[in-house]
Order: sequence, then structure tokens, then C-alpha cells
Amino acid sequence: MYLPGKTSEDVNQLLQRLRQLTNVLLEDFACEQQAITLEAVENLYELFDRDQLFLIQDGMLHFSRNGQNLASFEEGDIVGVTASFDMSTPILRTDEYVELIPFDRDRFLRHVYSDKRRQHYWSHYLICQNALLLDYLADLVKEDTRPTAGFQNLEPGDVIIRQGDSADLVYTIIQGEADVFVDDVNVGTIGEEEVFGAMAVFTGEPRSATVIASSNCTIMAVPQEDFASLIEAQPQAALNLIENLARRITMMNQQLIDKGES
Repeated sequence: MYLPGKTSEDVNQLLQRLRQLTNVLLEDFACEQQAITLEAVENLYELFDRDQLFLIQDGMLHFSRNGQNLASFEEGDIVGVTASFDMSTPILRTDEYVELIPFDRDRFLRHVYSDKRRQHYWSHYLICQNALLLDYLADLVKEDTRPTAGFQNLEPGDVIIRQGDSADLVYTIIQGEADVFVDDVNVGTIGEEEVFGAMAVFTGEPRSATVIASSNCTIMAVPQEDFASLIEAQPQAALNLIENLARRITMMNQQLIDKGES
């Protein structure tokens, strides 16, 4: 069996164990049918009864759902176990040449259960296959659901965002304060629970200001695509953002007034 992407050492060990168990289970089992060759098969079990299992002699078959290959089976693999018990399962397909030896499910199971040693290995085979898929799924879920809100601890003078840079993160100060600079002029401060950096993220424009920690700070950085989910989960964050924007607009208006009067 081949699993796409980078696999962990645990998954690789289970793959190796599965191959060893397959070889043991097939010892002394006589396949009565001749090998068959197929090419560009969209669904193997549209061509064969579901009580058929297959040993791959050459080529590959793919577990596929919605046009996506989830796993691939190669030479020496037994395929069709779940399908042969009428379980809901992805289809088995291939775009290329494959050579298979078909054999009857019930005859194979009689072979397995006629020997206590093979019964033992058959149990191991099923458990190993289940553990393999669970481990692989756990790796995928871990990768896909890694925390998207990154927490950073900063010291005074550390730059959080820089004027002119591209924007892809929205920030919240959890603890501490930061100064805001436009063209190297201090135009304000940001305090605890204030959200900043959102406007450039959503407008696609470069950062309009530089923000530098003025004290020891803990900040949370959230990617744009996850900010909406954060707002849904924590409505207070939306209220804080609106209040911050209103305060900054008032501050900028006052600065314009002051400049006009000077």
C-alpha cells in the first residue's frame, strides 16, 4: 500500500508489517483463477462480483472518492476486503495497466480459518490495517488543523508590523502596549485586547503604519481566512475592532484639524 504525502515513521512501520502479514496469509493458498489484465478501469466492482478479492501482480489500483486518490495498492497487496462485505468504501480504479489474480472471498476465508496460526495473523492483518489508516488520518488531521492563531512574546522595540509590508495577519494585543508610527511619526498607542492590522488584510493594500512593542507584549496573530471564524466565536473581538477603528478615525480627524490650524 502507498499513502500520498509524507508519512510518519509509525505509518511506515505499519505498512511494512501489513506487507509481511499479507505474505504469511497467502502461504499455501492456491489461486485457482488465471491472472487478468485490465487498463483504465473506473470502478473495479462494476466489472466483477463483490465477493471477489484480488491479488495485485503488476501495476497499481487506487482507492478513489470524488476524483481524488486516497491510497494506492501495489504489487503483492490484497484488495477488495471491505467491498466484498458490502461495506461502503471508495471505489478501486486505475488509469493505467494492472494485472490481477482474482480469488473467491469465501474460499480465502476458509483457508485462513483452517489454521490457528493463520487466524492469528488474519486478526493482526485487520488490526494493522485499521491502525495504519487511523495513524495516517491522525497525521493528516494534525497537519490540517494545526493552530492558526499564533501567540508571540515580544520585548520593547520589537516590530510587530512594518509600514509598506504586505498584510496577511490580524493581530490582537493580549498583554502589554505598542506604539503606532506613520512615516516615523508616533500617531498613537495600542493597548490590551485591541485588534489591529485588519484594514490592510481585508483591503489588500500594504500596511499603512508600523507598530512597535513599547513594553513586554503577548500578541495573537490570526490569518485572514480564520479571522471571520474568530469573530463568530468571539463577538467581543468584533466589538473591539469597531471601537478601535472609531477611535483611530477620531484621532486622525483631530490630527487633520490640528494641522489645519497650525
